[in-house]
Amino acid sequence: MRKVKLFSKPVLYVTAVVYIFAVFLTLAAGDQLAGVLFAEDRYFENMGAFGFFAASFIFFYGFIRTLKRYSVNVFSRIRQFIILGLALLFLFGGGEEISWGQRIFNIQTPEALAGINAQEETNIHNIELFEYKVPFERMFDLFWLSLTVILPLVVMFVSPLRELIGKFFTVPHLGIGLLFLFNYLWAKVAEVIYRTGYTFTQVPFIQAIQEIKESNYALLFVLVAIYTIQDFNEA
Repeated sequence: MRKVKLFSKPVLYVTAVVYIFAVFLTLAAGDQLAGVLFAEDRYFENMGAFGFFAASFIFFYGFIRTLKRYSVNVFSRIRQFIILGLALLFLFGGGEEISWGQRIFNIQTPEALAGINAQEETNIHNIELFEYKVPFERMFDLFWLSLTVILPLVVMFVSPLRELIGKFFTVPHLGIGLLFLFNYLWAKVAEVIYRTGYTFTQVPFIQAIQEIKESNYALLFVLVAIYTIQDFNEA
């Protein structure tokens, strides 16, 4: 299968590491800058929504490409369903990130939803069922860890599975998975380092950490999307 040369170049990974490292430094920024970065509908939330929507667009593009294939078999059908599913999943993620545009269009949260939503917003991931009993963050962490780290490692060391999975899905480059891990671990370190230096009272410290981390994840999923749709019309 053809490989995108971009993912074999160290500059991609160095740039991503530098960006991830740098954005966590903003936790020690002054309140004026923090207001531009951490508050609702500001930099990190908007970048998170952009990343999810961009990944969704790329997967939709890949799905359309699979429909133009002349040779259709069971593996290509599975590929189509997977790609369409990922496109819809990231579309959902982008919508959730901006609460489905309720602040953009000044839409009031329905009373019934506001009563069970931890932030009284029009979204699902802040509903108390997910927030406190089935933590959405852990489900999300399990998703990226399985897709970008565990799966690449499995196909790397188990050749029969590599051949089988390769027929209907392009497994993400392990280098991207390592960027996900770096983002996760650096968030944990930053939580210890910058706790005392954080002064922005409008957004709790832990929420600020989460906003940065999720924004980085969303941008990394753009890389996942680019890599996994590159050879849809091959094999």
